[in-house]
Amino acid sequence: MANRLSLNEKVIPFVKELMNNEQLLKVHVTKINGATIIDCGLEAEGSIKAGLLFTKITLGGMGDVQILFPTDAKQSPFPVVQVMTSHPVLATLGCQAASWNINKEGFFGMASGPGRVLAQKPSKIFKKINYTEENKTAVLCIESATYPSEEVIDYLAKKCAVQKENLYLLLIKTASIVEYIQMAARAIELGMFRLVEQLNYPKEHILYALGAGRIPPFIAEEERSNDRINNALIYGTELYLIIRSEPEDDIEKLVEKMISKASENYGKRFLTVFNEAGGTFENFDLSLLAPTEVIINDSRTGKLFQAGEINLKQLKD
Repeated sequence: MANRLSLNEKVIPFVKELMNNEQLLKVHVTKINGATIIDCGLEAEGSIKAGLLFTKITLGGMGDVQILFPTDAKQSPFPVVQVMTSHPVLATLGCQAASWNINKEGFFGMASGPGRVLAQKPSKIFKKINYTEENKTAVLCIESATYPSEEVIDYLAKKCAVQKENLYLLLIKTASIVEYIQMAARAIELGMFRLVEQLNYPKEHILYALGAGRIPPFIAEEERSNDRINNALIYGTELYLIIRSEPEDDIEKLVEKMISKASENYGKRFLTVFNEAGGTFENFDLSLLAPTEVIINDSRTGKLFQAGEINLKQLKD
């Protein structure tokens, strides 16, 4: 399948905006082994605007992102990150999903962004969505606790098939404001993972998507931040999909299967389930990492199907 979207080039204006406004956006730009490193929240403080730019980059430039003030602050005192895309599968499974686990030379990081397309990481996802791309520039967004070494830069440049001088790495840690924002922007990704990867719904039938997620109260501590931001995904995300079904599709049953409440672990905090799984995603109940509320508009029939509701009690605990 030939593709000409040039996703890595598409996000360069956002990358340059970060690089040209270090002080304003509270980021830090440096070089390691020829690659450009943009610290958006690892050692740098980061900012709200940096969070929005980082999120747009993770989506390969295929999504509009904004932060909304709580409409009912007494009942739900959480800012909302809203995302819209007309390329829901490619933007999320192909770019936004932090599904490239980098474990090299003592460095561990979870990579998202359009550079994944060049490396075809993980390969099973790109075989499923049938998308390839070549480019002279690679952009990756990496959550990690440390800066990459020169050896890691060599590895990433080789996997993305680019010169090190054309490799851009955006770094954050869990307990950063940029991480809180970009994680709240993953309602669509959760839905695509559940729908396409787990339930094997044909990607060609998914047309458009709008997603919303709550930003939980920020705390500068790694483990509690990890619990809060993932808990907010499970209990505070909304997804609106426009699809084109086939006559034999049972959309009413499908929407019920898509929500986090379909998991047998629904009602537990993220960290509780994570620890029960031995502190690894290999044994984690991934059906729990799903949108809280889903609305599907079937363009073939014109009908709406809805399941789930925001769980404010879990968000406030």
